[in-house]
Amino acid sequence: MKSKSWNLLVLSVILLTVVAYLFLFSEQKIDPELGSVPYIFWTGFIVTVVVVFATFLGSKLFPYEDPKKP
Repeated sequence: MKSKSWNLLVLSVILLTVVAYLFLFSEQKIDPELGSVPYIFWTGFIVTVVVVFATFLGSKLFPYEDPKKP
């Protein structure tokens, strides 16, 4: 089960990164604004928060185990 869940989490982060850079960030547009913050900045912030949360989730659900530890 660990391997399947881990692979799904890694795949979702990679997919989010690729989609963000290919579709969200390639347009170089500033509209729509959220408050006075341009589109590229608030979408970048949201993608960053999601990736950091997925990394945190991965570290808590699948902690590192040292294979050399007896």
